[in-house]
Amino acid sequence: MNRTVPPRRLSVALALSLVSFAGAQTAPTSPRAGEETVKLEAFTVTGSNIKRLEVEKVLPVTVIDAGAIEVRDAAQPSDLITAMPQVTGLPGNETATLGATARGDNASVSLRGIASSNTLILLNGRRLVPHAISQGEAGVPTLSTNINQLPNRGLERVEVLRDGASSVYGTDAVAGVVNYVMQRSFRGTELSLRYAQTDQSDGQEFRATLTHGLGFAKGKGRAMITADYYRRAPIYTRDRAFSADADHSNLAPAPWDAPTTTTFNARSATTEYGNFLLGTVTATAPTGFVTGFTGGRPAGIPAALAATSGLFVLQPNGSGGVTFGTATPSRAGVTRDFYWNNNAYRVIQPKVRRTSVFAAAEYDLSDRLTAFVDASLYQSQGVTYREPDGITQSTDGFIIVPVTNPWNPFGNRFWSPTGAPNTDGSPRLTGTPAAVSITNKRLTDIATRTDYVDNAVYRGVAGLRGKLAGSWTWEAAGLWSVSRVIENEEGPSRKSLLVAAINQSDPAKAFNPFTRTFAVQNGQLVVTGPYVNPESVQSTFRSSFIRNGITRLLSGDFRASGDLLSLWAGQKMSGAFGGEYRFEGYSDYRPPYAGLNPADSGLDPSTNDFLGFSPNSDTHGRRQVAALYAETVLPVIGRSNRLPLVEALEFSASARYESYTDFGDTTKPKYGINWKPVSWIMVRGSYNEGFRAPNLAQLFTGTLIRTVTGSTDTYRSAVTGLITDGPSNRRSVASGNRQLKPEEATGKSAGFVVEVPGIKGLSVSVDYYEIRQKSIIASGGGIADDTAALLAATQAELAAGKSIGQIDLGSGTGAYKGDPSVVRLAPTQADRDFFAAYNATRAPGNQRAVVGGIDILRTSYFNKAEQFTNGFDFDVNYRFPRFAVGQFNLGTNWTYLNDYHSYSSPGAPRTEYRNGNSANVGGATPIWRGATTLTWRKDRWGAGLGMYHVGRFTDVNATTTKATWDSLGNPGYIMPVFNNGAYSYRFIVKQTTSYNLHVSYRFAGGSRWLNDTSVRFGVNNLFNLEPPLSADSRGYEPSVHNTLARGRSFSLQLTKKL
Repeated sequence: MNRTVPPRRLSVALALSLVSFAGAQTAPTSPRAGEETVKLEAFTVTGSNIKRLEVEKVLPVTVIDAGAIEVRDAAQPSDLITAMPQVTGLPGNETATLGATARGDNASVSLRGIASSNTLILLNGRRLVPHAISQGEAGVPTLSTNINQLPNRGLERVEVLRDGASSVYGTDAVAGVVNYVMQRSFRGTELSLRYAQTDQSDGQEFRATLTHGLGFAKGKGRAMITADYYRRAPIYTRDRAFSADADHSNLAPAPWDAPTTTTFNARSATTEYGNFLLGTVTATAPTGFVTGFTGGRPAGIPAALAATSGLFVLQPNGSGGVTFGTATPSRAGVTRDFYWNNNAYRVIQPKVRRTSVFAAAEYDLSDRLTAFVDASLYQSQGVTYREPDGITQSTDGFIIVPVTNPWNPFGNRFWSPTGAPNTDGSPRLTGTPAAVSITNKRLTDIATRTDYVDNAVYRGVAGLRGKLAGSWTWEAAGLWSVSRVIENEEGPSRKSLLVAAINQSDPAKAFNPFTRTFAVQNGQLVVTGPYVNPESVQSTFRSSFIRNGITRLLSGDFRASGDLLSLWAGQKMSGAFGGEYRFEGYSDYRPPYAGLNPADSGLDPSTNDFLGFSPNSDTHGRRQVAALYAETVLPVIGRSNRLPLVEALEFSASARYESYTDFGDTTKPKYGINWKPVSWIMVRGSYNEGFRAPNLAQLFTGTLIRTVTGSTDTYRSAVTGLITDGPSNRRSVASGNRQLKPEEATGKSAGFVVEVPGIKGLSVSVDYYEIRQKSIIASGGGIADDTAALLAATQAELAAGKSIGQIDLGSGTGAYKGDPSVVRLAPTQADRDFFAAYNATRAPGNQRAVVGGIDILRTSYFNKAEQFTNGFDFDVNYRFPRFAVGQFNLGTNWTYLNDYHSYSSPGAPRTEYRNGNSANVGGATPIWRGATTLTWRKDRWGAGLGMYHVGRFTDVNATTTKATWDSLGNPGYIMPVFNNGAYSYRFIVKQTTSYNLHVSYRFAGGSRWLNDTSVRFGVNNLFNLEPPLSADSRGYEPSVHNTLARGRSFSLQLTKKL
């Protein structure tokens, strides 16, 4: 249950003695049923360093307590946190497949739709080291905390501050703060065993958790350790009907219901059949690689085998065989399977093995001084899978099959200028032999690529805390943490070695990239069957791609808090101050040929030697941060001097100064007010200024040439139907920028908490939030924004009176009217012919002006973007009166998104993020999200029901035009959205409401093996709800709905106190 602590339960919450900013307070034993806690103690929660009564009402803090944790039954920390309505998604998640991002057991969280690096993740009040592999968010590299490194057992609660807190914690705390608080008061030994699997008998999970807590040294010392082992089997996309095929056009409504429309058909053009070009090598680099190739059908080659341009494909013939084609195959009919289904190889969840250990101890050196230490270990191995290697000319360059390759169907094995037979007597046809350039080809006889990702995080905290004079307390501690990731993908191909194998002329040594055999039969060249290259040939170029990442965090901090001044009517002004030093380090490095080719290798040192992997120079960055902060609370009116409609009134202020060695200084304040007009209403408000420092990857990364896979030119693909305009690999060039400055933010919040009179245990809260960010680090908008800009420019020119043929969008020039991140070629005559034929059959509202194909995607990072979001949070919590049938607790938490928009640069058109799934929001931003939890307990029995709602949202990757929308009768599954100066007509992803249910029973007495043993049976996704359709290649939005994609799952847990 995600909920704010109900005020009437204050005594119970105080008895737990919540952990402070340092995570250093120890909770006493909870009172037994029927006892009353009469002494109210001041305490702290996430977001403040000052101890206060009713602090849970002063700050907008949501608590995921033990009951909510049990109902959610999360297999991993990411599953737990996504239950919160304020979490819009997991921009980094375990479905990641490509080598340029973070894969394996990794998840980052986005609050309010803002990039994950704007959410600060804490463990017992202190920072965690970022994940050691960067990931792309909103077009820029991000170093975010992998929340799966956090302990998933031994948790007392998770506190989520739904407000900015840079004035307290420094950088990253713009969208909010998530603080995982571990149990510290546990005594005894407990073993828990859990097994789970889906109702499709896959995704099996096994977990064993051992917890031990003790006191020692006659009560002066306390210690606790939790050791957790978790193992999970994979779930493949091919094993779910909704994700088995990357072509979802059969599930999509008009106008996307035809397989020829690539919006919902993400089958890849890098296919097992292949797309090729006959021609002649025209240029070769000093390294020996071909840099120029001119296509054309040679003399004597029949037009039935290749187009005049030299284009030919191998394609299915509808009867189980393969034939030659001379044009782009259709995505419908017998050639549908020409296009490759990546979903046959990818995963919904990878295979994972994880070990997590958390240990804490403290010792009272005296009644005023305590030493404490925390240590944690996280190790995991994730195993994910990828389709076999493929060749794509746009990213891998020219790979040429020479005429001497014995498998080349247009080589000298099958063709001769004179038609003379081979020396072995086999026939040849009359024609000029030709080299073949491979445009796209999946090497299907090579094994599935397997990626092993080993994660390790080590963390230690040691310090002292004590009491000073009066109410003052202090704490000082040092923290050391390091994260290490080693990725090892088995099966990729070394390009230079592959080329060497293709260049062989001996059939026993030469690689056959066509994976087909050919023969001259009855005076014709025919395909005779499939071919699998022998292991002796494959092993000559198969290799391992290795990537290493390390992040380091070293910090020391001191803080103190207490009463500053005695004021009127017994009020006291309280304060806190402190300082922190941090060292942050980041390294990303790869072995020779995986990162860059060695200078003495004879290969191009500016690139690497692996198919499909982007070259990357080693990156090393480090910085130091020094900080000072102060916080104060000024109570003006309290119980002893209250006035009519002013039961209590207090003001708060805090500020933090930070100095960075890589970009300078920053100071950020926060101000708050809390007013109780009557005893049962608290009104609260705050204003804060925040910042996010550029991360080390954004500052120090060298020039990167990335491969963007499955990227569709959404402007041209519907016009040309060319393979190269459909889902293809494309080059993206990016680099770090050491001149970046911090992102700036201002936040506002206002709300109230009501203890409903006459209904004991019922509380209601409503909070307004607002976050405005400036100088956001951003790159170009990408293909989607490019398409939107081109369509808007075309419509503007048509409205000005130009005909479609007169419009010049500046493709291939400095006057290009699309997004500057997309670099296009100048239009060719073939391009003009394609667009003329397309426009001739369409009304002006659906016409498109001519542009050339995409050359590269250019990415640079600048402080240029702005964005704004606001909305409301609603909480209702009710602890029912105790009935004869037991105790019920109800909590419901909802978020309403009122506005979310951005500007890519000053003066640019407004980009609408509300109610969409733009890559810039880290998931999806529906108008409504909510979660409700109902728990029941009666004697030894317990049960819980959880409901999780994600509202509908529009799919930015599935758009159409107004003319099409009108022609369909304005169906309700399409929504007009005003975006970037024009209306976009988007497909609507349906809302979802899923349920979790569990029942538990605790044995007492009887057999020693059953005594103090609990049994819990749970069902997640009770009604087996499938994720709704989206234009993602998996058929659903994985950053939002991946828990639904697993399907219904059942779990059984046994817990025994030893």
